[in-house]
Amino acid sequence: MSSMGSSMEFSRRSLLAGGALLATAGLAGCAGDTRNPMEGRSTAIPDHPVTIEWLSQELADNEGRDLRRSLVAAFQRRFPTITVDLLQVPPTTDVRRTTLTTQIAGGATSPDVYLGDCAWPPQFAHHALAMPLGRPEDDPGFWSAYPERVVATTLYEGQAWAFPFYLDIAFLYHRADLLAKHDLAVPRTWEEMADTALRLRETGDVRYGFVWQGASSETLTCNFTEMLADAGGALMDDAARRILVDSDAGRQTLEFMSGLIARGVSPAAVGTFAEEQAMTAFSSGQAAFLRNWSYAWGAAGNPEGSAVAGRVGVTLRPTFDGSGRSRLSTLGGWHNFVNPHTRQLGAALAFARWLAQEEAQTIMATTSPYTPTLAAVLADPEVTAQDNPTFRLSADAELVLRPTGTPYYPQVSKAVYTSVNPVLVEGGGDVTEVLAEMAAGMERARDGVAL
Repeated sequence: MSSMGSSMEFSRRSLLAGGALLATAGLAGCAGDTRNPMEGRSTAIPDHPVTIEWLSQELADNEGRDLRRSLVAAFQRRFPTITVDLLQVPPTTDVRRTTLTTQIAGGATSPDVYLGDCAWPPQFAHHALAMPLGRPEDDPGFWSAYPERVVATTLYEGQAWAFPFYLDIAFLYHRADLLAKHDLAVPRTWEEMADTALRLRETGDVRYGFVWQGASSETLTCNFTEMLADAGGALMDDAARRILVDSDAGRQTLEFMSGLIARGVSPAAVGTFAEEQAMTAFSSGQAAFLRNWSYAWGAAGNPEGSAVAGRVGVTLRPTFDGSGRSRLSTLGGWHNFVNPHTRQLGAALAFARWLAQEEAQTIMATTSPYTPTLAAVLADPEVTAQDNPTFRLSADAELVLRPTGTPYYPQVSKAVYTSVNPVLVEGGGDVTEVLAEMAAGMERARDGVAL
């Protein structure tokens, strides 16, 4: 890895240039829009002491310390005129989105920068809840450093509205010790996984075969989206206009997911499992397999909180037998947004942009389980050689986008998870009828009717 003093030099001059590009591109992208929050405001780094507030969930590093504080300390060494204070966050992603929407729509100047789900940009842009950051083609030196699909999640009507921070990629975690004990191979298909999970349950070594997130929430949409892609389908087209879910692939997916519970591969309670419950079931030693995001490697391997530390393996998700697609994962992750009402625009832009660049991304990649968005950092041999195979595997994943390009994505997603969850909880049902109702609900949501 190159030294901090050379390739990571992040000078005052370079950031000022970036700020000028943001201001120019933001104004060009909002021509004629008198509400443009960047108009007439300086994006320069302040030359006098200022304080900004960053709203972010706690992010634990590999030693269990708060990664946010390490990042803030590094930023403040680089920019000594800017102090960054941390704000507490609401307990869940959905509550956080609702709270921020209410506060910023009311003109709140705090937080100055907030960490949000990568599904948020179109909704927040459409409702003027985030600062426009310009068009990627006007700042190729910055935006070309990120995977195209990651950049796509920041966009609405051609402009970026958030800076990428870290990726969430889904993996299949397994009890490597139990597979070895019973001379079983790591499954490559969902059908193999189900059979292997049942065999491990029959041995009495685990209570559950496979745990995942089936609760009526966004996490279920993620699970359904990627398994639908495994079957060759999609929720909507790339433009988030045409509804595609009512298909043979949709039927296969819904039948398989409900069948996991019916066969005893997954517990009936999986219909109430969010990330925390699924993670707990696996890290406590009760489950043989777990579908979860990148961070689960660190959680499962931490001997202070996991009963299975040192006995876990991880692979990219399986696919269906005979499918032409493999290595798929819903693209999840978190971006940093700038509050359009911030009183410290230059400082807020400097901090949010710095978190997306090499110095911050390298700190994150070398000290925590969070997957960097910056392609060069993710590919760095020093990063991939760490005791975290998810970094190496991430480079081979094919990322599946949710239809987040519509500002009504929260309603579209709700139409998905509120249709799938009853099938899991109540069991059975007419899959064809469920898919038809789901498609109708998605159509209403897309058109802004289901608010």
